[in-house]
Amino acid sequence: MNTDLFQQKIALLKQREHANLIAIQAIEQWILSNISNIAKIHRIIPPVVAEDTQIPLSILIPEFLYAVFGGLFDLNWNVHCPRCYGVTSSYQKLAQAHHRSYCKMCEAEFKADFAQWVEVTFSLNKAIDDREFPPLCSPPNTIKVYYQMGADYLQTISGTEKFEQTGVYAYKCPLTGSKGTLLIEGDFTEEIQEVNLSQLANATFTPDKIHARPGMLKINLTNLAYPLSGLQAHIMPLPEITEEYLPPQLTGLALFHYPEFRQLFGHQVLSQREQLQVASVTTVFTDITGSTQMYEKLGDATAYNIVRDHFDILFKQIEQHRGIVIKTIGDAVMASFTRNDAALRSIFMALQEFTRYNQTQPLEAQVYIKVGIHCGTAILVNLNEKLDYFGSTINKAARIQAIASSDEICVSEQVCQDPAFFNTLKELGISQVSRHAVNLKGIDGVQTIYKIALNKTMDNFSLSSLTQ
Repeated sequence: MNTDLFQQKIALLKQREHANLIAIQAIEQWILSNISNIAKIHRIIPPVVAEDTQIPLSILIPEFLYAVFGGLFDLNWNVHCPRCYGVTSSYQKLAQAHHRSYCKMCEAEFKADFAQWVEVTFSLNKAIDDREFPPLCSPPNTIKVYYQMGADYLQTISGTEKFEQTGVYAYKCPLTGSKGTLLIEGDFTEEIQEVNLSQLANATFTPDKIHARPGMLKINLTNLAYPLSGLQAHIMPLPEITEEYLPPQLTGLALFHYPEFRQLFGHQVLSQREQLQVASVTTVFTDITGSTQMYEKLGDATAYNIVRDHFDILFKQIEQHRGIVIKTIGDAVMASFTRNDAALRSIFMALQEFTRYNQTQPLEAQVYIKVGIHCGTAILVNLNEKLDYFGSTINKAARIQAIASSDEICVSEQVCQDPAFFNTLKELGISQVSRHAVNLKGIDGVQTIYKIALNKTMDNFSLSSLTQ
């Protein structure tokens, strides 16, 4: 490692206005204490750093991003297989992303979901650390992995495991991409079975097929071709990993919702024809009540300044609650969040600020907004060289906003049934909610939506009814 250059970059990072010196120092010490662990240094996982340093992730991420901008780190987008969690592709620019990926180990194609299977990691800039190491990660604990061993060049290493279940297993090296098939069949044997396995060039194991009986199996791995080769084995086929069993990770969607990413890397967009699936995103639409009349009464200049005040209030609360503004359309705003409760909290706080703002304004200059919130799948696209969302979830969120009244939040059933959203309603002291069956323009079937009015009483429904 180029220690002098590392220290220079750290010093420059600390000189930035509003830099969090505690976070930067924690990152510096974490790097120095792990520098000998090439796998860890070449795949710096922010949630792991947060856990090790006890610095909140929300404080660390901005400093990581400024460090990338300043040449201390590289930012890596890694696509994971939803079955074995292996890295199937890695790139440093979103323009290189593809909506589908292929896992050679599982021999399966999958959608590279931006909210689940695209992970962001960091690594030291090549000018600081030029050691080569392929993207590597550990499988989740839902997968029983056998052997887990590695051999340096020309080294032989042995491991013994007990196989009790008959079936087809895959053995592989996550470093070289080599793989083979292990068939366990027949009667259980008390004898230790032994196999010699060689790592050859061109990502090849020999033999690439092993037959054994249930019982103890010793494998002697000899690495004849690579600086480092490894061996893992697991039963096939693997089921798709569920979210609760994923290891700690920073997803692409989560990083996208940091304002610092938009500020520093807003130029990073998908290629024009590319699109990435997003398993779930919370979309918020807002609009000012009676803005047309306000322009007519107050004149363009005065009304525009009021609209700008409204943007300032909304944007501040959206960003403070880890949301991002996707775009504005006139005085309407489209924003997104990774959590339903964060969306509610941001709008609640914005409405509180509008109440205070209106107390200083004449009646004709007061601002009241209508809000719609919905969550679901979407696709991430490049629209006019900016990242944007498309899909039925986005359309429905806009339609829900269209039926809201002044100073009212309308939310979909999917949002209202989220336990975190429900708990936030209680925490914020919101007790009056009304349920409605409505027809939304362009959407088939009757839709259930919930109306939340903060500044007027609703007597036909209470929050307690949501649990019934």
